[in-house]
Amino acid sequence: MKRRLLALMLSMILAVSMFPAVALADAYHVIYDANNATGGDVPSGPVSVEEGSMVTVLGNSGMLERTGYIFSGWNTSADGNGTTYVENDEFKMPGSDVTLYAKWTALNYHVTYDGNGAQSGSAPEDTNDYNIGGEVTVLGNIGGLALEGYAFAGWNTRRDGSGTPYAAGEKFNIGGADVTLYAQWTALNYHVTYDGNGAQSGSAPEDTNDYNIGGEVTVLG
Repeated sequence: MKRRLLALMLSMILAVSMFPAVALADAYHVIYDANNATGGDVPSGPVSVEEGSMVTVLGNSGMLERTGYIFSGWNTSADGNGTTYVENDEFKMPGSDVTLYAKWTALNYHVTYDGNGAQSGSAPEDTNDYNIGGEVTVLGNIGGLALEGYAFAGWNTRRDGSGTPYAAGEKFNIGGADVTLYAQWTALNYHVTYDGNGAQSGSAPEDTNDYNIGGEVTVLG
């Protein structure tokens, strides 16, 4: 009985030695990084993938967003200078972890000038493309905008002058939206003067009022 058991054990050892062990491939991780996103979530947490396996890149299913930028895929470098992948692209898993960073493309914003009721002249034109945070130098009234009875008084972010005022040459940094600057107008003052026209005595009446264009005047006696 003991001999039979010993023979069985020896045969099992021989059988095992005839089939070399198969090494399992090492597993690494694919990591998605939001890369300064201001909202949303990455599409997945770290995913374990065996070395040499094909990886299918996920899309922006977590609706990542960043103010002033548009999502334009993933990149192996945070600064976008690595390899870019978009949804459903594939790559072979290397022998190390892979981090895919959200890739952001800056949006272009514009500054528009509005004559705001001007009767002549033209509003200046700024043809620059600005990214968020870009510095804008405010233009002057180079197109000769004019409105009868009013003097040009700079620009404002609101038509009615209740926004932020700017003068020519001032600078500001653009936010995450286009900007319209409206011409501002200050009413000119007009006066009524009475002339005695050769009178030898007495004095002409005096009207000390300031009148804007269209203002009603009551004639003095």
